Amino acid sequence: MTEIDTTAGATDEEMEARVRPLVNEILERFNQQSVSPSEAGIVVLGLIYRLMEVMHDAPEARRFFVLAMINLINNYLAEEMESPGMCVAAGEGEGS
Repeated sequence: MTEIDTTAGATDEEMEARVRPLVNEILERFNQQSVSPSEAGIVVLGLIYRLMEVMHDAPEARRFFVLAMINLINNYLAEEMESPGMCVAAGEGEGS
């Protein structure tokens, strides 16, 4: 992956349908290798960092991606505020 397509060609539904099998494959591999949630998080952060490097020369694509990440985190936090303690309770068994 060295080139970034800066066109907005695909709809959200088309992109989801195209990406879902890849995500499922990655999650299955994590399961097969007994990757912990913390380790999976580090992998995701590493991929995000690498993607940001690749998008260095595509500021619009980078900006869109960053905004999508912020939106995802904001939505997660809003849900967490509605049901406080769920995330903390779920993470306790991991040994953190």
